[in-house]
Amino acid sequence: MVNYKKEKMEPFQVCKFLIMFLICSDHLIISKAGTFKPEPKFQCENFYQKGELYVDCSNRNMTDIPNLPSNTAYLNLQHNLIGEIPDNTFENMYNLKVLDLSFNKIGSINQQVFYGLCDLRHLKLKNNYLNNSLSKRRANNSFEHLTNLTLLDLSYNNLQSINIQTFTGLANLKHLKLDHNELLYKLERFPKGSFKPLKSLTDISIQNNNDLTKPTFALFAFPDETISDLKKLEVLKLDVNIPLFETKVLCRGYLSLHHLTSLNFSNCLHLPLHDNVFRYTPNLRYLYINHCHQMLVTSEALSGLTKLEAFWLDLDCQSGYKFGQEQIIKLFHSLAKTPVKVVKMNNVFFTSQMFSWNKIFDLLSTTSVHELTFTNNKILQFSTQTFRLPAPPDLQILDLSGNMLKQIALNLTYVLILKLNSNALGGYLSEHQYMTTQDSKLEYVNLSNNSIHQLNFTMFHGQQYLQIIDLNSNFLKAVHFDLSYLTKLKVMNLANNAINFLDVASMRNIDKVLENDNTKIDFINNPLQCTCYTVPFLKWMKANRQHFINVNQYKCTYENGSTSTLNSFEKVIKHLQEECISYAYLIISASFAIFGFIIVLFGAFIYRHRWKLRYIFYTAKLKYTSIKNTEDNLNEYTYDAFISYSDEDRTFVTQDCIQNLEHDYNLRLCIHQRDFLPGQDITDNIINAIQNSRKTICIITRSFLDSYYCMFEYNMARMENVHSRKGKNVLFLVFYEKLLPEELPLLLYELIQKQSYIEYPNDEHGNVIFWEKIKDAIQT
Repeated sequence: MVNYKKEKMEPFQVCKFLIMFLICSDHLIISKAGTFKPEPKFQCENFYQKGELYVDCSNRNMTDIPNLPSNTAYLNLQHNLIGEIPDNTFENMYNLKVLDLSFNKIGSINQQVFYGLCDLRHLKLKNNYLNNSLSKRRANNSFEHLTNLTLLDLSYNNLQSINIQTFTGLANLKHLKLDHNELLYKLERFPKGSFKPLKSLTDISIQNNNDLTKPTFALFAFPDETISDLKKLEVLKLDVNIPLFETKVLCRGYLSLHHLTSLNFSNCLHLPLHDNVFRYTPNLRYLYINHCHQMLVTSEALSGLTKLEAFWLDLDCQSGYKFGQEQIIKLFHSLAKTPVKVVKMNNVFFTSQMFSWNKIFDLLSTTSVHELTFTNNKILQFSTQTFRLPAPPDLQILDLSGNMLKQIALNLTYVLILKLNSNALGGYLSEHQYMTTQDSKLEYVNLSNNSIHQLNFTMFHGQQYLQIIDLNSNFLKAVHFDLSYLTKLKVMNLANNAINFLDVASMRNIDKVLENDNTKIDFINNPLQCTCYTVPFLKWMKANRQHFINVNQYKCTYENGSTSTLNSFEKVIKHLQEECISYAYLIISASFAIFGFIIVLFGAFIYRHRWKLRYIFYTAKLKYTSIKNTEDNLNEYTYDAFISYSDEDRTFVTQDCIQNLEHDYNLRLCIHQRDFLPGQDITDNIINAIQNSRKTICIITRSFLDSYYCMFEYNMARMENVHSRKGKNVLFLVFYEKLLPEELPLLLYELIQKQSYIEYPNDEHGNVIFWEKIKDAIQT
């Protein structure tokens, strides 16, 4: 046995032992990463996710990269003030996978900066100042150590050119972003062979590098000699500006891009699409054309794209350029020769342009297009003869949103999804349907933001497969359109409308679709009211709360202006019922008080105008019984004067009045004892006498004032004076007795204050003058 205490270890063995110890200890830490994680001692936010360390040092005004744990996997350093990164800064960060240095002030990257990041996958350097570093013509090999990098973002760096060595070492790079630089599409800016190291690149974006706002801009197309090295490229995003007469947009170099399936032209000032313009890219499946100022399209432009699946066209909304009908017809003629399935056109047509869709639908009828979009065309008007055109047989999705349409009627036999939102169809849909098909397969319809106040009752008839109805952001107050046919309805979106509550008819209507347990209704952001009147509606919502989407977020407003969420229907309803009981008592009491006040007011009105009302009644009664109604014509009065007196003064009337006025002055008097018709109602006789006499003479005595019928005759004569003789005075007062003012009724006293009267003198000389004045008063 060897005595180990006495053995000496050779220096080589000591070093070997130390190395093994370090490896084992490091392995111990790594192997237990899932159970033990040492707390990093630095100021940045950090956390572990799936055993990997995430470190966030963004927005801290850092000028240098801090000391970080070597096991950091994701590092965010964006929005700082880092200007320079020393060599070998990351040499010990073997686990780093994502590094974000965006929005800093980095001006140069040397060859050794990223040394050690052999496992880095994503590097983001956008919004820095790397022009002076990466645009140098000398080889700098800045990224040669990033052999496993798959994404590189160099956008917004004022880059003016790249060189042959710029992308050295990036054989595994798949995604490259060079947008928003100053990389003009020239061979000296993109020298031939500069993309050759990018053997695995599948996606490259080089857009917004040619400033079209400058007056000195030049015509350009990306050099095909450079792009031809990207043999595995699948997605290409470019700018373009080619003269409209030029037939070549994509030259022969693109022929080597066998895997290119997606092409995006953006920010193009001029884009000519002549016949067979895509002959060198026959494998394109997706073609995007965005923000073009001017285009030229021929009827064979896309015919060579035998694998095309989707076509997007979005013109520049600021330039004002729009397609005319001829261009649109040529474009669809070209699309009809491809197997395209998705066609989307946004901001394409002239404002207020009346367009006939006959030719478009005819061209698409032979295609397999299943999604068709025409959106945001300001005012896109369908001519009336195209309203009832059948849609293409394979069409399943139709989007006509944002076109300010005011009317529409479509044949949608096979369409599954219809989007008509953000139009002006409110007035039209209140009386009409949006489709003519009576046997539809429609499953989804979007009518949101159409200024809809009400919908036609038969709006959804014949749409038994409808599952989703979106009526969001309209002005609906009730749900009176018929829902009885919608047996498969799952969602009805009534959010952001003007619903205060639902009446009984609306609740019964919705109950038809709530028989399906899966049906959901959305009432959020409606001005729901919590009042005594809406308690039945709230109880209905409580009973069906499982059918309402986000019901806990619904808010209702009380009469005092306060709001409450409906997360507890029980509390809200209980509170309202208690409040409504006391409110009901208050209403009943107030109603009785108001009713009593009205009765008193009415009684006071009747009392104040009692004589006028009685006069009107008796006058009407006389007219009804065909008794002659006198007018202000001297030749039509039966009597010159009607004498109103009390029975105690009969002698004065029968002797003095008849003697002096009838015998001496030949006047015809009406005396009730002599001239009233027997058997007729006394009030009728009085009214008839007043209306058939030129004047009414009241003999005022104390007994006259005490007599009911004397005062009746006086008041009827007063009403006749006011209402039937056009303001002429027919009432004459004779005071046969001397009376004090306080003995006179108020109405009589007021009258003698305004009109003249005469007192009986009862002496021989005065009597002569008295009867003369009576005669003159009657004949006036």
